[in-house]
Amino acid sequence: MSFVLKEEQVENLEKILNKIIDDGGATYALLTDTGGNLLCKVGENSIDGTSLAVLSAANYAATKEIASLIGEKEFSLLFHRGQTENIHFTRVAPDILLIVLFKPYLSLGLLRLKVNSVKKEIKDILKA
Repeated sequence: MSFVLKEEQVENLEKILNKIIDDGGATYALLTDTGGNLLCKVGENSIDGTSLAVLSAANYAATKEIASLIGEKEFSLLFHRGQTENIHFTRVAPDILLIVLFKPYLSLGLLRLKVNSVKKEIKDILKA
């Protein structure tokens, strides 16, 4: 799978990811394809976005296989809770993952609402 995004598409995707940070309380967000290729990222953390994209895609693929082993198509929720940072994974398009880091004091439900509210916008930009 390969994507070629125009500069304008990347800028618009970054604006959407910034909305998750500004309005949703997240600290870092990135989009990657399921092959682990980083599409764009936003946030103030000094996280290696490229490595995070690759590892997140691998994590998502492994979890999808686990779901298959137990007879599920996929899990609707995939996230990890840490002491200082949580991470939420969601598939926003067939081959695109949105990875969001957020603080433990932020409600997972609130974050999921915010993520769900931007999924259509992301899909529309990727189709353009």
